[in-house]
Amino acid sequence: MKALHFGAGNIGRGFIGKILSESGFHVFFSDIDQNIIDAINCNKEYVVKIVGNNQEKVVTVKNVSAINSHDPKVMKIISSVNIITTAVGPSSLDKIALIIAKGILYKIKVKSIISLNIIACENKIKASSFLKKAVLKKLSTKYHDYLNKYIGFVDCSIDTIIPLVKKENKDSLFLIAEDFQEWIVNINQFKGTPPTIVNMKLSNNLNSFIERKLFTLNTGHAVAAYLGLIKKYQTIQEAILDKKIRFIVRSAMEESGAVLIKRHNFNKDNHFSYINKIFFRFENPFLSDHLKRIARNPLQKLEKKERLIKPLIESIEYGLPHSNLAKGAAAAFYYQNPQDLESMKIFSLIKKQGIKKTLMTVCNVSINSTVLCSILKEYYSICKELK
Repeated sequence: MKALHFGAGNIGRGFIGKILSESGFHVFFSDIDQNIIDAINCNKEYVVKIVGNNQEKVVTVKNVSAINSHDPKVMKIISSVNIITTAVGPSSLDKIALIIAKGILYKIKVKSIISLNIIACENKIKASSFLKKAVLKKLSTKYHDYLNKYIGFVDCSIDTIIPLVKKENKDSLFLIAEDFQEWIVNINQFKGTPPTIVNMKLSNNLNSFIERKLFTLNTGHAVAAYLGLIKKYQTIQEAILDKKIRFIVRSAMEESGAVLIKRHNFNKDNHFSYINKIFFRFENPFLSDHLKRIARNPLQKLEKKERLIKPLIESIEYGLPHSNLAKGAAAAFYYQNPQDLESMKIFSLIKKQGIKKTLMTVCNVSINSTVLCSILKEYYSICKELK
């Protein structure tokens, strides 16, 4: 069996690629970083240190190779693999869609009727469905029937933390990953028989798992990052050890959790246990990720259906507490990083048209909404504290 994975970064190598290799696939990594490609092809393997509750083990991921995403040979690989996965970031999916579309055309040319399933493992709700729409736009309508018959786009939820490794490590492929790795997929979207993949869970109710993860782990991560950067902390561990930030992050996750419990009928004790596990993961010094990495792409995180705004909107609709979610969203509007184009775009909008209009534009909310008023109140509070 063969798999093609786009994105040879932390999640790609430390989670998806590792699991596929352990499941018996030869994994082709496709990336634009030639140094990583050369390292994978030279070593034919890489090492991942798995850390958990005061335990750690080292695993070697084998049966791997790599190819540049711009190499035309990627098309032949697409036509021959059983599964394609991605971990490139939501903003890069459109570029990947063009490559996949060309690969599907080659697959049609060689008259392959072997089912191919594509799973976009991104921090985006229904990323695979989004990718499918992007691929269809790049294919002539005469090929759409083939795609709908033989190509599956399978939505999923992934949950794990893989921090950046310190630069002094001489092995450029070495990674540290947590032992908690959750990969849940929509069983109804596969073409043909779903592949047998280690620790992959097939679900008929994926939406609840997507929202549980996005509006708990990712919401908490984002709130901690934006508040931590205001205080000039560097890592998630530093931020979460600050008592004030810790209280706000925990409270924001509980506010979001109240929405999830109400909407999906989650067991309250089980969900609060899930929050406790996430806090342990935040506190783990081996997993202490950089706040600037967590905070990047704030425009995406502030979209109406995303981790900071959707739980805030729905907590207001349900008449539930929401002040700490509003604090997290407000901190995201205060975030400034010259290396993050989205953060500088928000800064430019605020400077040009003011915070109120910027909130309306970025979050797609009305001028008199409770959401806008709640975030504005916390934004002004942050500005006042920092004067």
